[in-house]
Amino acid sequence: MTTIINTIFKTRAGLALIGLISMVILLVVESAKAEYSKNSIIRSGGESRSWLSLTIYNQNYGLIREERKMAFSPEESQEVLFMDVPAQIEPETVFIETQDREIKILEQKFEYDLITQENLLKQYVGKQLKILTENPKTGEKSLLEAELVSYHNNQPIYQIKGEIYLGYPAGAIVLPKIPEQMVARPTLRWLVKNSLRKAQEKPIVVSYLSRGLNWTANYLLRLDQKAAEGNLFSWVTIDNQSGVTFPAAQIKLVAGEVKRAEEVRYGVRRKGLAAESLEVDTAAQPSPFREEALAEYHLYTLDKPSTLKDQQTTQISFIEATKIPIQKEYIFPGEGIYQRSQRDLPQPPPRPTRVYLKLENRKEHHLGLPLPQGVIRVYQAAAGSGASRTHFEFIGEDRLMDTPPDETLRIQIGSAFDVLGVQKQMEWQKVAAQVYESSWQVELRNRRDEKVVVQVIEPVQGEWKILSSSHPYERLEAYKIGFSVPVPARGEAKLTYRIRVEF
Repeated sequence: MTTIINTIFKTRAGLALIGLISMVILLVVESAKAEYSKNSIIRSGGESRSWLSLTIYNQNYGLIREERKMAFSPEESQEVLFMDVPAQIEPETVFIETQDREIKILEQKFEYDLITQENLLKQYVGKQLKILTENPKTGEKSLLEAELVSYHNNQPIYQIKGEIYLGYPAGAIVLPKIPEQMVARPTLRWLVKNSLRKAQEKPIVVSYLSRGLNWTANYLLRLDQKAAEGNLFSWVTIDNQSGVTFPAAQIKLVAGEVKRAEEVRYGVRRKGLAAESLEVDTAAQPSPFREEALAEYHLYTLDKPSTLKDQQTTQISFIEATKIPIQKEYIFPGEGIYQRSQRDLPQPPPRPTRVYLKLENRKEHHLGLPLPQGVIRVYQAAAGSGASRTHFEFIGEDRLMDTPPDETLRIQIGSAFDVLGVQKQMEWQKVAAQVYESSWQVELRNRRDEKVVVQVIEPVQGEWKILSSSHPYERLEAYKIGFSVPVPARGEAKLTYRIRVEF
């Protein structure tokens, strides 16, 4: 054996044979490496998640954090397809974390050219394809060669045998293959660096922002027959229009306006279920959300995971409070524009007063909670309700702004049918340059069976002074005066005052 090997090394033909064998081995190794590299693309889908967390802001976006287990190859640089991400992801916000920072993204691409009939045909404009045709007499099917000249607004234009066809009465369009750049679902394509250069399975935590996630609070306030006390129920409506389903996710909601560098450019369709369509348990239940402060905002964490399907609205019970003291306010707005000029219009018709409900967001009033913005709908027990079941009727709704604890809520529910007011200018004169005096009378009429107190709110201009008044007044703001006028049941009351304004 040794003699044969020595002979091979001593002859010119033997050396050539050795070189040939070495080249073959090198080619086999390189081919194996290339094949390994080709097959070592790491594909990570939603099924590889260990956990998933969503922090949703009420400004049509959310923060997604998830952990996935990935098996990395020993190559220093390798490609990763990170699938099952939202179609409205903001790729520039992607950040990955590992315990030892051995994996690093060198390059990232967002593949959003999804496989649809329209997108496929657009990729084949100017290329050859086949059209499946059928002989109407024999039923025989055949493939017709064609070139797709144009495809716009779902209208194809073909060139077949040198002639142009605006559409073609046929069945299926047959394509040779799917273009490599197209994907079935939104995908992040990473070029990552494996600094250890060894095969390893590692948990990777990935976080990113995405549009298409939104939440709103909806409130339902039930009043007793006298509107002296109410029970507050609320729901969180979460809308997922992001383009992907989030299974068994830990849900967090942020209340407050978070500053972003640019406005959100993609609208969201808010389907929202009407709060009045939900069954209400009149007994107060503990909230499934845990509330805590987050910087200048409030964070609400759902106590159990929940699945948010794509293109779906989900409602979750939020805040409940009972036996809240309610104070009804009647507001009659004045006409300050005529304080510097004489009113020569005909007798003004009666105007209804505006009705507000006043609530104190305090613990001693069974509230004292941070209340996120949302629509509040008000219902009142009907007078004809039986003893066994109380019927509540809808009486108005208003938009609630973000309200911290220990603040006052005023909810406008509409205008009073039976409480009216008429304002008259009784006297006007110009006493000096840019100085005017006028006398006013506000006649308030109460056609209800109980007395009410009407707040007359008078806007004023310039420097002003009340010269005389039938009722006490209060400076509400620099250019706003308030009068509190009791009006008896089925009766009337008159407010009179004289004012001087200087400009």
